[in-house]
Amino acid sequence: MNQKTKKAQVLLAAIDQASQNFQFLLLQTNEQRGKFWQNVTGKIEGDETFEEGGLREAIEETQLKVETIIDIVDLGLNYEFTDQRGRKVHEKSFLIICDQKWDIKIDPKEHVNFKWIKQDDVEEGIVKFRSNLETLEKAKLILRHWGV
Repeated sequence: MNQKTKKAQVLLAAIDQASQNFQFLLLQTNEQRGKFWQNVTGKIEGDETFEEGGLREAIEETQLKVETIIDIVDLGLNYEFTDQRGRKVHEKSFLIICDQKWDIKIDPKEHVNFKWIKQDDVEEGIVKFRSNLETLEKAKLILRHWGV
């Protein structure tokens, strides 16, 4: 019996000091991975929980500063799919809310670029996968409940 690969999808939101509004961080994958925009994603390792693995991936992929984190929210979004290598995957989505932006450093083995987008710029086509768009849309709703 094949065990499913566990992955976390993490959307990072940070307050933009100039506008005092939250913006979302997107990463562009490198040429070998398809050169598309996405949220932070990564495989859960060993005995990690989805949340622990998601936080580790966010730190590894963006150099997220833990001291900037206000909250980590399980968005309640779960996805089952088969990846490009034919593995069955179970993925859960999280939102990490930060009180400020930080100096992003990406690993060129995985990503070639990053950008911060305004909540109003979330629309069809901004990311490749539907699950990434659904995560962005759910995060917008949650931040609205915060009054932002």
